[in-house]
Amino acid sequence: MSAPERESHLVAAAARTLARMRTYIKAALPPARRAEVLHALARLPVERLASMNPVQAEHETEAMANTLAENRYDGDAKRDMVKLVCASRASALAMTQTRIIAAKLARHGIATEILTIATTGDRVQDRPLAAAGTQGVFVKELENALREGRAQYAVHSCKDLPSALPADMHIAAISEREDPRDAFCSERYVSFEALPAGARVGTSSPRRRAQLCALRPDLQYADIRGNVDTRLRKLREGQYDAIVLAAAGLRRLEMRATHTVSFDVTQLVPAVAQGALAVETAAHAEELSLRLREAVNDSRSECAVACERAALARLHGGCQAPIGIHARYDGERLIVDGVVASLDGATVLRSRRDAVASGTAEAEALGKELAQSLRDAGADKILAKEHSGS
Repeated sequence: MSAPERESHLVAAAARTLARMRTYIKAALPPARRAEVLHALARLPVERLASMNPVQAEHETEAMANTLAENRYDGDAKRDMVKLVCASRASALAMTQTRIIAAKLARHGIATEILTIATTGDRVQDRPLAAAGTQGVFVKELENALREGRAQYAVHSCKDLPSALPADMHIAAISEREDPRDAFCSERYVSFEALPAGARVGTSSPRRRAQLCALRPDLQYADIRGNVDTRLRKLREGQYDAIVLAAAGLRRLEMRATHTVSFDVTQLVPAVAQGALAVETAAHAEELSLRLREAVNDSRSECAVACERAALARLHGGCQAPIGIHARYDGERLIVDGVVASLDGATVLRSRRDAVASGTAEAEALGKELAQSLRDAGADKILAKEHSGS
């Protein structure tokens, strides 16, 4: 290879690395910080950029973002900088979500090293999650890392958390919520309504399946497992006519199908806490918890999630139960919708409540009121039947 050809090859490889870095920066950093970090990365030697694989490019971007954040602090502030280890699942979505939180913490003088952990939910790929026989299948191994001191905090999709945490664990913060809706995805059909009778729809969620069956009992519903990109690939391959995914994950990963249409939250009621991220710590780490809360917590998202989780707990439902609960603010009033449905969609109970809720105590009271109205209408009977599999 001649010198000009070698130089051209290096420049092209470096450009590809910078493109990967730009994609990561857009997902993980707020707009105000993106240009600073990208410009700093662009000043790295061409040979160094060209030699990086995708994983190295992400690590270099994280390191640069943390270094620039640290440089904003000097004197006593810089001496107060802390570096923490965060436990995270290793999927693309989980890592993107963890980096979103890490970027928020970096702006508050906290640098993050990510410890990736495989959870039960990641390992169980040959059967529906509901058949795994346990709650918190995406959570327990991360909590063990906190107990053992291998990590100081963990980031979860809040909808994966069971309705009651272990006594030694604590939710330190709830992030500002992303789009909470479920999204119809198809390569051939423009909408859920446009699907022909008998079309095959993929979903791994009993909640989605129950509500979708109520809307369209003429369709075939099949389990689908895998990360977001895996499910979209299976859709493109024609294994399914459509699939239903969380809109939040699609938005964070900047992925979509040819036809991607979100359901209204009253048509397909979302999972408890869908779209929100939870930062979890050990219960005894009170000072750390307060610092994380200051950097990450969004008060309105926290109240909405508290309402939904209180309702789920009162219904004695886990994250795999056919229950949808969604709360959102209209001015100062918190409106919460709830649904409990049989998996075949033949029986659907719905309820709505609203009240002024300026704090989590009022939000939780509203959630409990909603849950009690569903129980009074017969939710316990439906859930007991679905739990027994009869």
